[in-house]
Amino acid sequence: MNKNNYWGKLMVSPNLIRSLLIILFSAVILLSLIPGAYAIGVSPGRTTFDFSPNVEKEVGFSIVNTENKAMNVAFIVSGDLKEYISLNSDVVGFSSGENSKDFKYTLKLPEKLTPGLHIAEIEAIELPENIKDVKLVVKATVSVVTQVYVYVPYPGKYVDVSVDIVPREDSNKVNFYIPLVSRGEEKISSAKGTIDIYKNGEKIDTVSTNEISIATTEKKELSAVWDAVNGGEYTAKIKVEYDGNVKEIEKKFNVGNESIGLLGVSTNNFKLGDVARIRILVQNKLSDDAKDASASLSVFNSNSENIADLKSENYDIPALSNTEMIVYWDTEKLQTGDYDSELGINYDKNLIIKNLQIKVTENSMTFTGTGFAIASEGGGKMSINSIYYILIGVLVLVNLAWLVWWLKGRKKKEIGKDNLGYKKL
Repeated sequence: MNKNNYWGKLMVSPNLIRSLLIILFSAVILLSLIPGAYAIGVSPGRTTFDFSPNVEKEVGFSIVNTENKAMNVAFIVSGDLKEYISLNSDVVGFSSGENSKDFKYTLKLPEKLTPGLHIAEIEAIELPENIKDVKLVVKATVSVVTQVYVYVPYPGKYVDVSVDIVPREDSNKVNFYIPLVSRGEEKISSAKGTIDIYKNGEKIDTVSTNEISIATTEKKELSAVWDAVNGGEYTAKIKVEYDGNVKEIEKKFNVGNESIGLLGVSTNNFKLGDVARIRILVQNKLSDDAKDASASLSVFNSNSENIADLKSENYDIPALSNTEMIVYWDTEKLQTGDYDSELGINYDKNLIIKNLQIKVTENSMTFTGTGFAIASEGGGKMSINSIYYILIGVLVLVNLAWLVWWLKGRKKKEIGKDNLGYKKL
C-alpha cells in the first residue's frame, strides 16, 4: 500500500479530526486557567479615616514579593492628599529570599479640608534590580496601589448612597442593598427609598425599602426584594429620601445567568500572621472580553465592624475563559475565629456580590459560600486549579490513548486488506 495514500486517507478521517479537536480544546482550557502573574502585591488595598484637624497618623502597609526575586520597588504618591503624605524612602530593595516587607507612611492632616472625600494613592512600582532611580520608571512596569481615604463631614445632613443589586441564582428574585453613610454633621432621623424598575425604557414595577435613622458617620443599609417575571436586562432608578432631602442613583442589572461566574476562592499555604495570598477564580461566560475587571473583598468581625478592605489589580478576562484574580491580606493583627465577608467582582460597570464566611485558624483560612466551589490550601490541601489541571490532564491522556488505539486498529485493517488480495496503489 502506498504510504502517502494511507496518510492522506487518515488525515480526512472524521474520527481523527474529532479526537484532535478534543485534545486541542482541552489544551486551550488548560492554558486559560493559568493566571497572569504579578511580581508584587500590596496589603491593605485601602485605609479609611474620618477627618480631624491637625491629626498625624502612621499608616502601615506590606509589599509582597510574589515571585521571590531580587528587585527594587519605587513609591510614588498621588492624589489631592499628596502634600500631606511622607515616606521614609522612595525606593527599597528586595532580595530573592524576602517574600514581604512592612512599611509605613505618615499622614499629617491640615487645619481644614473641603467637605467630602479626599484621596491619596501610594503606588508601588517594580523596577529592575539594577535601577534605583524613580525617574527612570516606565509606566508599563508592574505596579500596585494602596489608598488612603479621608472623609470630611458636610454641613447639616448629607448621605453617600450606593447600591448593590444581587439576583438570586436559584430564582427570579432580586435583592437590592442600598448602603447609606451619614457624611453630614447632623443626625438623620428618617431615611427610606423607592426603586423604580425599567425594561426597554418603560417602567414596569416599583418596590419600597425599609426606613432607618442614621447617626453622624454611621453606615446603615436599606433593602428590598423584587420578583422578576422574566430574565433579561433591567434598569433600577433609586430615590432615597432623608429628612426632606433627596438623592437619586440608577444602575443596570441582569436577571438570569451571570455573565461573570465565581468558580472558587482559595489561599496558598496560609499561616496566621503572614500576608495571605487569596486567589479568586472567575469565569467569563460572555462572547466578548471583559475589560478592567477587578475583585474586592470586605471583611467584617462579629460586631459587623469592617476590619479589612482588599482589592485586586485590574484584569482583562478573555471571552469564554477563566482568570485568577489575586488579593492580599496582611493577617499580622488578625485573630483566629469566624468572619463575614462580601466579595465583589466588578466588570464593565457591573457588580456581582457574593457573601462568604471565612474561618481562620493558625494554619488555614477556609472560605464557605453557596452556589460555587470554595476551597482552602491550608494544611496541604489540593488547590482548585490543581483539580482542574488533573481533570484536564486525564481528559487529554484518555483522548491520546484512544487516538493511538484507533491508529493501530486502522493500520491493522489496512494491512489485512492488503493480505486479502487488495491491489496496492
